[in-house]
Amino acid sequence: MECYLKTGEVIQLDGGTVGLVLRCTSGQLWLTKNDGQDYLIRAGKNFELTTGEKALIEALNPAGIFVLKSCPAPAMGTVRLATC
Repeated sequence: MECYLKTGEVIQLDGGTVGLVLRCTSGQLWLTKNDGQDYLIRAGKNFELTTGEKALIEALNPAGIFVLKSCPAPAMGTVRLATC
């Protein structure tokens, strides 16, 4: 999903069941989540929301964002090495 926010516009995102990756494509975003910290996200930077996390995002100036689902890392099985 891609969208554009006007200065001061606020949206809420939810990491859902698999998490989300937020990419700031232009402008600057102010992100607040329930960990007691605030984050400044500039154009070209990503921010990941893990499963179940919620965040409020405010555009500090006109900003573009792209949101996609996180891709979980594949489970690693046992690796066996053999001599050559």
